[in-house]
Amino acid sequence: MSQNNVELLKELFKLMRPKQWFKSFSIFFGSALLIYQNGIDLFGVTKLLISFLAISLLSSSVYILNDLSDIEKDRLHPIKKFRPLARGKVSKNEAALLFLVIFSLSLVLLNYINYKNLIIGLIMLLNNLLYSFKPIRIKDVPILDILSAGINFSLRVSIGWYSLTDKNIFLSIFFFPFFISGFLLSCKRMGEYLFLKANKEKIRKVFLFYNKKNLNILIYFFMALTLFSYILFSILFNIYLLLLTPWFLLQLFWYKSFLKDDNNIVQKPEDIFFLKKNFTISGILFCLIWILIIIFV
Repeated sequence: MSQNNVELLKELFKLMRPKQWFKSFSIFFGSALLIYQNGIDLFGVTKLLISFLAISLLSSSVYILNDLSDIEKDRLHPIKKFRPLARGKVSKNEAALLFLVIFSLSLVLLNYINYKNLIIGLIMLLNNLLYSFKPIRIKDVPILDILSAGINFSLRVSIGWYSLTDKNIFLSIFFFPFFISGFLLSCKRMGEYLFLKANKEKIRKVFLFYNKKNLNILIYFFMALTLFSYILFSILFNIYLLLLTPWFLLQLFWYKSFLKDDNNIVQKPEDIFFLKKNFTISGILFCLIWILIIIFV
């Protein structure tokens, strides 16, 4: 294989944004309650792992579409200008071909697990088309841009649920990740607002509306809804989870405190897990204890 082909493969892999695959772990939140109620066998574990791979590939295909729609805007962004499409390291045709391959593979895997997961995958694609492309382009509509992106978190959780059952998902399981993603995305918008010194509106049209005041309101609004949904979930499914409420709230405020960093790391949440090791360790411990309580208490 020639050096040029090797470099192209590296750029195509970067285009898939593998750092974002950590979000796919949310499928295990969707399955934790079912494991608690029914247990799990080797076949169930296999289905979850296949679902993890499928949703990771689906997310990557969505990111490729997003990058294709925003090439010119990304070239104005001090960080995003280094993405493969914006730098011209990958052509539009190469990106489109990669999208078709991994998107098709993700749908095949989702359909193998459960036809409902296939439907969810198609909904995610539709949501992204509406988010990224005209005539609607939700990412240019304030508040709706956050809600639309947040739906994808709940859809990931739903895939974890339907990997193990055909029963309808509980609304409390669906809305908890939706609210917490609203909090994370509001923080991300604030980070972008503080970081971008010029061309804010050209890079993101929603910055014609967003400012520090209303973004701060959104952050606390979604924080409150996240806390409420966590408490509701605990009361409905395992009262002992309420013992972790102060820890959970601490994690939310700790995450928000990263907005004070000079580099506004919340613009790229995936980097927080690598650069904020104490926060990451605390979050992993919280999740492990949460899962142990769900399954064994």
